[in-house]
Amino acid sequence: MVTFTNENEKLVYKYIEKFMMEKQFSPKQKDMAEKTGISVTHCGRIVNKLIDRGLLKRTASKQGLELMSTSHT
Repeated sequence: MVTFTNENEKLVYKYIEKFMMEKQFSPKQKDMAEKTGISVTHCGRIVNKLIDRGLLKRTASKQGLELMSTSHT
């Protein structure tokens, strides 16, 4: 089970998770910001924190992210 340090982290991760399950590719940070109500800059910081924590991984594509775990909540 994934644990989050704050609600914004959870919002961004859940959005990425749902988006990727539906579309099979990762969302743009602009889309994350619009759907979560968090600024694009802050979404970028959150994504970087999730990568540092091993919950996401960058892929070779421009906006590519890969889920390393699913939240199941």
